[in-house]
Amino acid sequence: MLAAFTTPALFWAGAAAVAAPILIHLLARRRFRRIRWAAMRFIVDAEKRNKRRVRIEEMILLALRCLAVLLIGLLVARPFLAPGAEDSLLGAGQPGERVILVDDSYSMGYLSDGQTAFARAKAAASNIVQRLREQAPRDTVTILRTSRLDSPVTAHAELDEQTIEETLARIEALEPSERGLSVDASLSAVAEQLDRAADASSAVVYILSDFQRIDWVDRAGGENASLAEPLANWARNDKQVRVVLVDVGDDAAVNLAISGLRPVHPQVVAGTEGPMEISVGNFGPDTAEAVDVQLAAGSAALASTRVDKVPPRGGAAAAVPITFPHPGDATVRAEIAADNLTADNVRYAAVEVKEAVRVLLVNGEPSDDPYNDEVHLLETALQPGGEVPSGNKVDTILEIDLESTRLDQYDLVVLCNLYRVSEAAADALRKYVANGGGLAIFLGDQVVDPLAYNAVLYRDGQGLLPASLETIVNAGPQGVSLAASDFLHPVVRVFSGPQNPFVQRVRFSSYFALDPAEADEKGTSLISDDRESPKSVMSPFRRPAANVIARFADDRGSPAIVERPYGRGRVMLFASSCDLEWNNWAKDPSYVVAMLEIVQYLSRTAGDIRAAFVGDPLKLDVDAADYELDATLRPPGFPAQQEAKISATATEGGMQFVWPHTDRAGVYTFVLHKRNGEEVTRHFAVNLDTTESDLSPAGPEELHRALAGVPVEYVRGVSDAADSTDQGRQEMWPLFLALAMGVLMLEQFLAWRFGRA
Repeated sequence: MLAAFTTPALFWAGAAAVAAPILIHLLARRRFRRIRWAAMRFIVDAEKRNKRRVRIEEMILLALRCLAVLLIGLLVARPFLAPGAEDSLLGAGQPGERVILVDDSYSMGYLSDGQTAFARAKAAASNIVQRLREQAPRDTVTILRTSRLDSPVTAHAELDEQTIEETLARIEALEPSERGLSVDASLSAVAEQLDRAADASSAVVYILSDFQRIDWVDRAGGENASLAEPLANWARNDKQVRVVLVDVGDDAAVNLAISGLRPVHPQVVAGTEGPMEISVGNFGPDTAEAVDVQLAAGSAALASTRVDKVPPRGGAAAAVPITFPHPGDATVRAEIAADNLTADNVRYAAVEVKEAVRVLLVNGEPSDDPYNDEVHLLETALQPGGEVPSGNKVDTILEIDLESTRLDQYDLVVLCNLYRVSEAAADALRKYVANGGGLAIFLGDQVVDPLAYNAVLYRDGQGLLPASLETIVNAGPQGVSLAASDFLHPVVRVFSGPQNPFVQRVRFSSYFALDPAEADEKGTSLISDDRESPKSVMSPFRRPAANVIARFADDRGSPAIVERPYGRGRVMLFASSCDLEWNNWAKDPSYVVAMLEIVQYLSRTAGDIRAAFVGDPLKLDVDAADYELDATLRPPGFPAQQEAKISATATEGGMQFVWPHTDRAGVYTFVLHKRNGEEVTRHFAVNLDTTESDLSPAGPEELHRALAGVPVEYVRGVSDAADSTDQGRQEMWPLFLALAMGVLMLEQFLAWRFGRA
């Protein structure tokens, strides 16, 4: 249809009213009795002469009155032309394309007024489709979901009686996803669909969303960037495009979410208590009080914890101690009470529980007398005897064995008063730390050539040492203590607190003066991802300045402990020794605490902590010599959801299993088969990206700026969404108003004129 009526019933009422003038004309005809009278013959003769003229005049007036009534009916019925109808009337029109983009990100599951935003979006989409069927049936319709841009709900469909029923049924079957929203990808997909509609010369794009500021404003790019650039590019080819934003969100939405769940320590050890950090985000304007978090490890429920206060538009964290009894893969689940958006109230973590943290001590001054041996007291502190395990497994080697030892099997390497470090050993240490290993360096009386240390390990700030070694400082028999400080760093936290007795009891008689490294803008690192066969790869990175975490209480405030990252690992330098030669620290209880903290802080981050966001592919690298090529993937819904068989692909360092279908949050499990017949499981924790949890809406003005370059209309709610389909039509009531007034004026003039005649 080229035209239609806003209120068709009024048009038909007006058409029926056309009969009124005719009825009046017929009823008004005079009835008389014929009486013959000689004097009337002259009048009868005159009437016969004028009868044809009078009848024609009456028919003209009757026609004008009927036309006036019809025009008034058309006026109140508000006829309109569909977009492009003018061209169609001339034989040049092309059908238009209507694209409905439905935001099905997980924020659309927010419940308000008894209905989710996604339910309102579906209702709006259905209304738009039904209205298009009535007003623009020649236009084709495409419906896209933001989570499945490559799989349209319907594509370039003409809305006849059959397809509209199918389309409405498909809309009704839609469910919100657990993914976030990518506005750039969504609008690019819309432009791609418009390109495929080759016959379309005009398009209207309906976007149904809650229009979060985080998606539409904060990620919109620079000041001159426009999210609508793909649509604007399509419209440059003598085409027209219009964007209708249908806001189905809640302006006053508030939300709590679990934004993080991770082990506090880089290594989780079986049989030892290790804290898990739970982060709660508050995306509302008010402080959230007493947020209870329920925990579960595997299928076993744990005691709940409470986050006392979560500030508005902020977050808070709580550490919960968890003990895993056995080594291997383990999972943790954290959940808060249900609110209006339940999707982000749960979070998962998958960790590798190790049998122990592997620590390598390199002894620079061995002795048969344990108390004269450089590493005896340190070894005892890290791995004491007794029934309660420390979680550490310590191996000790001599300086000459450093070059031939495989460092990648250790989580932490400690150099203890080495006389020298060879170039080969230094190169191996650089690769080890760059790939994530931890390195601690204690000095002592065996370091007789600080210049050689600097040349091999400092390298003008490019090497491993976080500070260059200067001269040895002798503080006398009384020694110096550590300078008073907040002691916020984990390694020296044992000294924190007012009037802490450990600060004055621990004395240092000798130590090296250190010059901490400055920030390095052009640093490079030797990085290798292949643990079996290390391969040097030069990778640029920016190294920050060295961090002094403790100083001596001498006149210069000399650095006592300095740390600095190197690649993916960290290096910590102690200006004094780890035995009793240069200090009495090893006699004090704080020594044991600090040394255990060093292990937890510096240890290699477990490479098998596996986490991903919904939508990200899961990749598991394994040794081809140990594992079979085929494996099984169990999704979060297993056993209700069927498991899948997968096969590995060869990589440079072994082989890799890939699972791309992470549509839901939860724990995904790879079931691997070793060549010796053993079955091994590897868990992946797939979580929601909680940036989508911030429901703060963008305002209409912000949305217009973000979509600059194309005509944009903003409407609110489901009913306005249907009305928005009318905006492209051309109303014809002004024309019919003018015609009706003209006809009535002409009728009055002719009636006056004919009456005078």
